[in-house]
Amino acid sequence: MPLLNSITTPYADAFLQLAQSSGETETVISQARELLTLWQASPELREVMGSPVLEPEAKKRVLLALFGQDLNPTFLNLLKLLADRRRIGVLDAVLERTLELYREQNGIALAMITAATPPARG
Repeated sequence: MPLLNSITTPYADAFLQLAQSSGETETVISQARELLTLWQASPELREVMGSPVLEPEAKKRVLLALFGQDLNPTFLNLLKLLADRRRIGVLDAVLERTLELYREQNGIALAMITAATPPARG
């Protein structure tokens, strides 16, 4: 995935820097997780956004209609930029890279827990 990282890292890095400079990091990261989950759960949305037939302006209108009320302006600007540059089809990779960079910067490690019995709920 080195080629994809070379495409996504500049977007993810700039997005994270903008969020940090405006004090919106936690909001943006939370929204990135939510949008990534939605994106992965919706093959129809991925197909429409990845379609070369649909023009960038139409994609931006769809994105604003779907997410305009829920995402902060920094996030909406990222979506518009990706649509303009015909990269919205790799939104999931940009968001995953953003989350990776955030974890690296904050010393957060992901862990997989395997247990013989289900964890106790308390």
